[in-house]
Amino acid sequence: MNVKKWIFCAFAIWIGTGQSFAQDVDSSQVGRFQLAESFIRAAQYERAIALLEDLYEGNPGTHVFYERLREAYESVKRYDAAISLIDKKIASETSPTIYVADKARLQFLKGDEITARKTWQSAIELNPASSSVYLLVYRSLMQVRLFDYSIEVLEEGRDRLGNSALFQTDLAQLYNLTSQHDKAVAQYLDLLKINQNQLNYVRSQMGPFLTTPESLEKSIGVVEAGVAEEPLNRAFREFLAWLYVENSQYRLALDVYRAIDRLEREEGRMLFSFAQVASEGGAYDVALEAFDEVLRRYPTGPSAPDALRGLGLMQEKWAVTLGEAVFDMTGKRLPKNHFDEALDTYQRFLIEYPQHPFFPDVLRRIGLLHQDVFYDYTSAYTVLTEVIGRYPQTIAADQAAYDLGRLAIMENRLEDSKLEFSRLLTRLRTGELADLARYELALLHFYKGEFETAQGFTEAMQENTSTDVANDAIAMKVLLIENRGPDSLDVPLKKYAKTKLLTRQRKWEASLHQLEDLMEEFGSHPLADEMLFDKAELLARNAQPEQAVQSYLELPLIHPASFLSDKSLFKAALIQSTMLGQKEAAIATFQRILTEYPGSLLLTRAREEIRILRGDEV
Repeated sequence: MNVKKWIFCAFAIWIGTGQSFAQDVDSSQVGRFQLAESFIRAAQYERAIALLEDLYEGNPGTHVFYERLREAYESVKRYDAAISLIDKKIASETSPTIYVADKARLQFLKGDEITARKTWQSAIELNPASSSVYLLVYRSLMQVRLFDYSIEVLEEGRDRLGNSALFQTDLAQLYNLTSQHDKAVAQYLDLLKINQNQLNYVRSQMGPFLTTPESLEKSIGVVEAGVAEEPLNRAFREFLAWLYVENSQYRLALDVYRAIDRLEREEGRMLFSFAQVASEGGAYDVALEAFDEVLRRYPTGPSAPDALRGLGLMQEKWAVTLGEAVFDMTGKRLPKNHFDEALDTYQRFLIEYPQHPFFPDVLRRIGLLHQDVFYDYTSAYTVLTEVIGRYPQTIAADQAAYDLGRLAIMENRLEDSKLEFSRLLTRLRTGELADLARYELALLHFYKGEFETAQGFTEAMQENTSTDVANDAIAMKVLLIENRGPDSLDVPLKKYAKTKLLTRQRKWEASLHQLEDLMEEFGSHPLADEMLFDKAELLARNAQPEQAVQSYLELPLIHPASFLSDKSLFKAALIQSTMLGQKEAAIATFQRILTEYPGSLLLTRAREEIRILRGDEV
C-alpha cells in the first residue's frame, strides 16, 4: 500500500466526533500531510508542526491531523501548545474522558504533578460508575510510570464499584512493580479461585519478579496460607510447589507433590515430573526419593517405566556432577558409585520392560557406560551391535553406530572407525550426531597427520558455536593454524598427533615416553605449552602425582600467556587435594586462579573447591 492510500485509509478510520472525515480531505491536504510525515521521520518537528497546524485549522474534525499535531508538540516538549490543543478537543466532545486523561499526562510531563493529579481525578468523576474509566486513567498513569498512583486509582475503582474482583491482573502487575509481591500473589490466588487453568499464566507473570530471597519468601508465605485455607485447590498447591522449587526448597516441593499425587490420583505422574525437575536442579537426593516413591507405590502404573529410566539418567548425571570415576588416574578400581547404580538401574529396566519403546535407548546407554566409564570394550561392542541389529531404524541405532566408531579408535581399528563414521555421516548428513561423526573423521585425519583434510572437516562445523562439538572443531582449527611447521613436513605436529591418539587409547606410558622425546627434540615449538600440559596429565596417569603437580605449576611460569595457565593451576590443585591429600596447598593453588586470572571461566569452580576444602560446604 502506498503512502497516499494509507493516508486516505487513516482518514477513513480515525473517528473524531463519531463520523468519517475522509470525504472532507482533498488531495492537496493529503500531499501536505505526507510532507509533514516525512518531516517527522527526519526529526524536523518544527517544519512538520507548521504544516500540521494549517491542516488542523482547516479541518479540525479530522482526528489524524489532531493526533499528529499533538504528538509533534509533545516531541519538542511544547506541552502548553499540546494542552491547549487538547482543551479544544475536550470542548468539542460529548465524552471527553480519554482527552482529559491525556491532558493530565501532559501536565505531569510539564512538571505540574499537583494539577495533573486533579485532572486525572476529574477524568474519573466524568463517569465514576464505569470500570473502564479507571482502566483508562490507569493506562495514562502507566505511560508516565506512576505505579503507586495507578494502584490508588484501581483500588479506588474497586471500592466505589463494590467489586473486589476487578482489575486483578493489573493490580498484581503493579504490586510486583512496587515490590509488594505478597499483595501480587494474593491477587493471583483470587484469580486461581475463579479459574485454576490460569496457573501457567500466573507463573509466567510472577517469574520475572522472583529474583531475591525476600520476594520468594513473601510469596511463599501467602500461598502457604492460601493452601491452608483451600487445601483442595490443586492450582494453589502446584503454585506453592513451583515457588518452593524457585527457592531451591526441593524437599518441601516434594511434600506438596506427594499430596497432589494422593488427592488427584495421579498414579505417580506428578511425582515423576517433579523428580525430573529436581534432577535438573541438582537436588539429586530429593529426585532419588521421588523416583523411588513412584516405583514403590505404582510399580504397574503408567509412570513406572519412565521413572525407572529417569532414575538411571539421574544417577549418571549425579556421578558426573560429583566428578566420580570407576577407576582412578592410575587405573585402580574405585569403590562402587553412582555410575554402578545407573548400570544396575538400566539392567533392571531391560528385565522389567522388554517391550517398552525406551528399550533400545536404555540398551544403548548400557553399552555407552561399558565403553566410556567401565572401559569394558568387549561388553560395549556386544551391547551396541545388539542395538543396531535389533532396532536398525531408531535414533538409538544411529547413536550406537557413532559409539562403535569411537570404540574402534580405542582398539586402534582406525579404518573400521573411519568407515563407521563415514556411513553415519552419509546417512544423516545434518544434525548434531552428523557433526559429531564429522568431527571424529577430522580427528582420525589429524591422528594420521593429514592436516589439510582434518581442517576441511572442521570448516563446515563452525556456524553454531553453541554446541560443544562446534567449539571442539574451532579449537582444532586453531591448533592446526597456529602449530603447523616449522617445515612443510609438519614433523612436530605429526608426532604430537600420535601422542594424542595414544592418550585417547589410554596407553599412558607409551604416550608419556613419546611426548617427552618430542619435548626434548622440539622444546621451543609453539606446541610447548600444550605438550607440558599433556605431560602433567600423563604423569598423573602413570602414578607420578608429585611430578604431575610440578609440571602443572611450571606451565604458567614458563608460558605466562598460555590459554592453558588457569586450567593448569586448577588441575594441579585437584591432584594436591585428591591424590596427595595436601589440602592447604590445594587451597593456595585454587586461590592463585582467583588472583592471577580474574577473567578465568574456572573462577566459580575454584571458589566452590575452596569452600569444600575449608569445610564451608559438604
